[in-house]
Amino acid sequence: MEELRAVIGIKSREGRLGEIWNNLKGRKEVLSAYEVTGEFDIILIGKFDGTVGLERFIKEVLQWKYVERTTTFVVLNVIKE
Repeated sequence: MEELRAVIGIKSREGRLGEIWNNLKGRKEVLSAYEVTGEFDIILIGKFDGTVGLERFIKEVLQWKYVERTTTFVVLNVIKE
């Protein structure tokens, strides 16, 4: 299966970042995650097993109690890491 990288913005409900952080910390798909200012509360970079793996991850995150919404950007090309 082809590896797929994505950048995902997560907006929390009620400012409950702690619960979301705890869920993200143990996830193997999450390469890095940042608390940020702006439209989202968390931005993460993840590596997934194709679109199926990405879809599964996003659907699961949206089930978490304190996640209001997500926005996903699929990486087409890596310019620099």
